[in-house]
Amino acid sequence: MKEQKRKKPKRYDYRARVLAVKSEQRQRQEGNKAMATSGTPPVTAPGAVAPVTPAPVPTEVLKADAQGPVSVAEPPVAAADAAVVTPPEAPLAPATAEAAELRPSFEVPSTDVKTVPSPSPAAAGEGSSEAAKSEPAGKKPKAEPETLEQFIEYAYGRKGQPLTLKSKVEKQIAQNARLDDAALSRLLHLAKGDTLLAVPRQILLLSQEVTGLPGLKAALTSFVSNVMLRHPVFSDAGVQGALRNLPEGLPPPEALARVAAFEPSPSAEAEPLKGGDLRDLRHNAVRLFVTWLAVNRSLNSEELSSLLFQVVWQPAAKDLADDNARLRALTDIGQAAGVGLACQRFRQQAIEARTQQDQAQREATSLRDRLSASETQLADTAQQLDDVRAELQALRESSYAELEALRRQHAVEKTHLQHELEQLRGRLVKRLTDSVDMLEVGLSALRKDTPRVPVMVERAEHVVDALRAEVQELREE
Repeated sequence: MKEQKRKKPKRYDYRARVLAVKSEQRQRQEGNKAMATSGTPPVTAPGAVAPVTPAPVPTEVLKADAQGPVSVAEPPVAAADAAVVTPPEAPLAPATAEAAELRPSFEVPSTDVKTVPSPSPAAAGEGSSEAAKSEPAGKKPKAEPETLEQFIEYAYGRKGQPLTLKSKVEKQIAQNARLDDAALSRLLHLAKGDTLLAVPRQILLLSQEVTGLPGLKAALTSFVSNVMLRHPVFSDAGVQGALRNLPEGLPPPEALARVAAFEPSPSAEAEPLKGGDLRDLRHNAVRLFVTWLAVNRSLNSEELSSLLFQVVWQPAAKDLADDNARLRALTDIGQAAGVGLACQRFRQQAIEARTQQDQAQREATSLRDRLSASETQLADTAQQLDDVRAELQALRESSYAELEALRRQHAVEKTHLQHELEQLRGRLVKRLTDSVDMLEVGLSALRKDTPRVPVMVERAEHVVDALRAEVQELREE
């Protein structure tokens, strides 16, 4: 191992030494301030002197330093730990010794010494040149959030930059995803400082990337809803009703239009927003509200694009006065992905509309052809109907004439038949009357004391002949 170290000597880093000493002094000053506020007397090293900038060191000394003692670098102090400094149990090393360490030595240190006891922060900065190169002095380590409160504080510390979470951290936060009243009050107070609403949309977008942890997703969404309900840009009663999904709430287009046209009310407590800040606030509020609609109302990209076009983009495009303003607006587009997505949706809608239009035209052409054929068929049917009506009228007239003729003929025949019937009746009556008279005469002849039979026979023969002649006449008629 010693031979390998001799083959690859480590270069002496003056800048890292100076930065480490300055970092130690800065931490000591912060610790003294913290103890002064807490009532603990500050701890100072006896005989402290100002740090001395090291002078150039010869090459052989650099080689010797590379082979010399290896010091252990202390880990950087976290932001949460830098505010509290506890007084050390043992007194600090004299500042003169630190100054001696800072001064370049022309003596080659012994190679037998492998460790140094209790290195000071300055010594740690000397011995760990690689750590100083990989991590600049004063840089705080990234501590992963363990609770939902810590994560939201971390999100507001990023000032609206995109957020990501590792799967391990998501599971850790999901175990502490509940916010008590005190934590929620602290976070809402922190969110109140985000006057331009740059952070809630990033939290809401991140909540949609959380899978398999419904409790964490619901907690993030609920916190963003609380922030939105308390921000002045969403203070309109109709917008509040839309956020709370109340029946009296405004529909999404009207609510988004009110958010986009937000005008802050003058207040003595709040500092008035400048023109650029008000524009950024409206822009962030519109994006946040559209994201909230996508999350809570399940609106797809096509519906969101149409909503933004109707409420935001189209009114803004109407304000462009001339071609130069339109050219400036086209060339000032920053987010190409969003514009591409919206244009893709509109292009898809145009293609679908064109397809529907072509299909409608084909159907209209087919309907026109069917209508023309129906009209032709209707004309033929109407002509046939007229012909049938004419024939029916002719049949009616002829039938009426024939019926009249039959009626007249029937009347004539009836008259003749009645006359003939009367004649027949008169003849029969006369014939029967004569026959009866003759029979009566014959019967009178038979009733006398001396019956006269020949008279009766003669009279009977006359009656029989008359009746036979009448029957024969009736048969002939």
